Amino acid sequence: MGRKLLLSFGCLLVFGLKPGYAQDSDARLKAVQTSILEKDYPEVFANSPYKTRVQAVLEADVDNDGKREVIVLFSPHFRQSASILIYKVDSDLKVSRVTEGLAPGPLQAISGEYLDSHESGNAVDFEIPGSSDLEKVLKVAGSSRMGGLVAYDAFYHMDGRSGALFFVDMRGSKLPTKSHDCASFEFSSVKQIAVGAVQDDPSRNYLAAWVGSDIYVYLITGISANGLLDKKVWIVPAPEGFKGFEPGKGLTYGTDAGMALLRLK
Repeated sequence: MGRKLLLSFGCLLVFGLKPGYAQDSDARLKAVQTSILEKDYPEVFANSPYKTRVQAVLEADVDNDGKREVIVLFSPHFRQSASILIYKVDSDLKVSRVTEGLAPGPLQAISGEYLDSHESGNAVDFEIPGSSDLEKVLKVAGSSRMGGLVAYDAFYHMDGRSGALFFVDMRGSKLPTKSHDCASFEFSSVKQIAVGAVQDDPSRNYLAAWVGSDIYVYLITGISANGLLDKKVWIVPAPEGFKGFEPGKGLTYGTDAGMALLRLK
């Protein structure tokens, strides 16, 4: 499995690092790459390998705890997979993937570009009447052979992917139908990610994801023992003529009129 994945991992794109971090960062990124390719690729079903498709990798203090994390933007194979995953790397280069991934953007009509774990018999959608205790549901998922969990307002999706528990929080996303299952939609594609301060708050780092004509901006202020993100999200319309974030310049973006720093309001 590692060999097949390695062939398509491609080049790690890392922006915004201080020169003094270069050697340390190389080792940290190599450790994350090895973990993804050989130990914990998040889209393995029934021991079937899929080629890793990485769009970009950033290294930054995304949860504002004073330590740098590695943030990976994937192009998933499956409709129920997050596109953004966060990895922690300790001083001994031990890598741990944060349980909760991010899938910014609205739920989209099925494009036919993704696989569906339901079709292979590796997933189930279910409801728990009267229960909104996410921690309990996570414990059930963690003790089962179903390693993937997605939470919606009206139901849960659980699938049998291998590896450590994988969670996506889609509560608050509008369902395209009244049906309490994920048969008719998929997650949005992410064009670009960036990490840095916003004009409204220069003291903290925010994670921004460019999706369609909007920018989803996350403020992450903590990660629980179970790997859940303490987060707040804003949806900011992309400024007129938005060309994307400038590499190495945080949340500074380019337009036809020049460069500017992203603001939330």
